[in-house]
Amino acid sequence: MAKKRKIRYDRLIPLVILALLILYLILSLLVHLLFGGKDNKKDDNIYTLCNLSAKKTLALVAKEDRQNALMLKDYNFYGESLNLYFDSYNREMSSDKTLDGRTVALIDMCSGAETKIAISREVDSQIDIGSLKPGFYAVYTVTEDGVYSRLYFDKSIYTDNVVHSVTRNGKRNTVELIANKKLFDAEGAEESVLDRAYLYLNVTSESVDPTTDIDYDVAIVTAPALTMEGVSLVGEEYNGYVEAKELWDVAEKLKQNLEAYDLKVLMLKDEYNQNILYYGTGGVAYKAYRSNVKYIIYLDMTTDDNYIETVYSSYCSGKLARSIYMELVEIGLYEGDELTQSYKETDGLAGPVDEAYEIRETGGKVLGAGTYSEISQMNASFASNNIHGINTVKIVTSNIWSSASMQKWDEHKDKVAEAITKGYINYLNGQ
Repeated sequence: MAKKRKIRYDRLIPLVILALLILYLILSLLVHLLFGGKDNKKDDNIYTLCNLSAKKTLALVAKEDRQNALMLKDYNFYGESLNLYFDSYNREMSSDKTLDGRTVALIDMCSGAETKIAISREVDSQIDIGSLKPGFYAVYTVTEDGVYSRLYFDKSIYTDNVVHSVTRNGKRNTVELIANKKLFDAEGAEESVLDRAYLYLNVTSESVDPTTDIDYDVAIVTAPALTMEGVSLVGEEYNGYVEAKELWDVAEKLKQNLEAYDLKVLMLKDEYNQNILYYGTGGVAYKAYRSNVKYIIYLDMTTDDNYIETVYSSYCSGKLARSIYMELVEIGLYEGDELTQSYKETDGLAGPVDEAYEIRETGGKVLGAGTYSEISQMNASFASNNIHGINTVKIVTSNIWSSASMQKWDEHKDKVAEAITKGYINYLNGQ
């Protein structure tokens, strides 16, 4: 009688599982070949929006109103302001080449929410990236009659298109400019979904740890900034006052105050009498650009009776300076209601420039940094074509040669840092 073989389940079960897997793969391949085709393949691996599938993303994009369109050719940043232009940017361009007087409408592709922004020619008064809510925005201009025109670029943008806001309540925005005709195309697509490189803004928000983040929000520098051979490292010394030391005392308090708002603050000098150049690699302006700050607060004194003690900004900006100025009036350091004074010169070649080098040379391409003179060309390699301009204000606190002015300084010095902080924070909060 033949002996029965025992079934080895320890060997049979793995073989059954393997057979089922092979069968599943064969069936999946057949389904894909029979029902997938080229159309489904086209929907794979595209840029998707709002956590939607590729198919639903394409349907959403197809609903965009692109009946009217306007072409952009350039953009730059000044502090936290994103600035758009209808022509290649230069400092003498006419208003019709900018968005001056227009209203920009940002429509969130995910929620449908719309944000309207009135645009000024001033380089700090256009699209405020710090105030935007997270979202993926299609960008339009809208007329008073309610006609929407979709904005697009003459060519796709691939580099230098990301900017961060400063920190607010422990978080900051990252804004990516996206203009790519092939954005929603599948690999190898013969025809593009978009007919132009339409502008989108991808706005995300993230928590920031100031102890590990490499970028700074705001920088502080004290006079004298233009230190070089033959120039005092401490500025003016008169009647027991040392200009650089007086201002450094305020700068240290200002740094502490701003850090209390979770801002990351950089002192552009290591000490009040540091021997550091303003121009060139390793200098004050260079350090500012490398730190990716959006704002600089420059503290200064004067010796010129004709030099008004106030807060100075670029000739083509002023919101931050006005905010700080009003707080310094409030504590009594300044008198009257005279608004910010601006420097403006015409070089005859590329339009007006700021006479104040402390403001001009940190303004990047926006303000013509690195182009004004032979010495300013020492900044050309990192400033002239830099589209990320730093919004700089110059605060002339007092006249060190004037007894009356310095008496007022003594009376209000302890309040100056607090007033500057309040003005700056009010500005950040849109007040």
